[in-house]
Amino acid sequence: MKSLFAKFMERILLDENGFLRFTFVLAVHIFSGTLGYILEKSLLAALGFFFVPVIPLAIALINGSLYLQDIYELGDFSKAFNYLTHALFGLGGESLKISGGKRILKEGEVNTLDRIGGPGTIKVEPGNAVILETLLAPSRILGAGEHKISRNELLKDVVNLEECHGRIAEMVVSTQDGIDVKVCDIEFRFRIDQVVKKDGYFRTPANPYPFSVRAVYNLAYGRSIGADGKLGDWTKAVEGTVRGIISEHISTHELDALISPSVIEEHPLEILRDKFYKNRNKFKGVGANLLWVNVGSVSVVAEDIDEQRYHVWSARQSGGAKVMRAQGESENISSRERGRAEGQVILLKSIAQALSDINIGEKGDTARTAKNLWNIVLARTAQILESMTSIYSFDEDKEGQNGH
Repeated sequence: MKSLFAKFMERILLDENGFLRFTFVLAVHIFSGTLGYILEKSLLAALGFFFVPVIPLAIALINGSLYLQDIYELGDFSKAFNYLTHALFGLGGESLKISGGKRILKEGEVNTLDRIGGPGTIKVEPGNAVILETLLAPSRILGAGEHKISRNELLKDVVNLEECHGRIAEMVVSTQDGIDVKVCDIEFRFRIDQVVKKDGYFRTPANPYPFSVRAVYNLAYGRSIGADGKLGDWTKAVEGTVRGIISEHISTHELDALISPSVIEEHPLEILRDKFYKNRNKFKGVGANLLWVNVGSVSVVAEDIDEQRYHVWSARQSGGAKVMRAQGESENISSRERGRAEGQVILLKSIAQALSDINIGEKGDTARTAKNLWNIVLARTAQILESMTSIYSFDEDKEGQNGH
């Protein structure tokens, strides 16, 4: 008997049996009125017996409504009374519209679905998802459509399924060598992660905003609490992941590698962009799919460090210029010596040619012999003069460069 009664009460207390409960209460009142008429044989007595159960029921409803109005700060008694009668008998009830990733409420409007939870109806427009939970555990994740909410379900959060954009104006991170750098103009675009099948995503004209239930779950329950004690929104959760990747990258590089990398090496900012896409699982941890990211610029926070880097760069460039100048001078000297040697070879060849034309030991033209000897003397004299003037001109060039 007890088991039958327990099953009956369990059945009659279900959300969808509100009208059955109302019928049962009405039947009790009719039975009470009929009993009064049988006992007193009077319509007035029957009416009195009919309203006897109404009085305690009305007192219970009024006290319950006042209690709900107080603890949930509804401000309007009719809101609390309507919620209670809907929960008990399925009469009345409120609805809530979800659009653009938020609850649509007028300024100052109080909605019992938003404050207390079910029962009621939520109307979810395309591009949105709703997370429901009970007092003990998560309940359901719903997409677009009109959905009935049971009285034990609460509206946990609303998720916008459209693409979102985030921006970090500036953040300061320390490099591997302990210097603070400023990373500016970081922009990123993301959306809720989707379930992927072999031939692509489930996106169709009928369902333009498919989503992964696991991703929505991670989004709702994977966010951190801020310093102010409030739960951060979804963009802040993704932003935290972006900040973490940037901080990890910069802290493992020295300042020079970030600001002025070698030409033969890949630029650190390009490596950083690749890291975002290689760490997609970190974004999936908060339910997001990273679509695009851009890091604007990296600069030193302290101005005196920039000045010191300029002096170091200037000294390095000056040293390089001196090395190049020394190489040029050495090549100049080498060219001069090479030219002088080639000139001497030509002179020696002309002297040898003149000597061969003298025809010493043979009878010949005396005038021609004298002319060849004179050519030898002139060539030798030119060689001596050229050697003497080259020394002086080299010294003068050197003095002129020192003077400059």
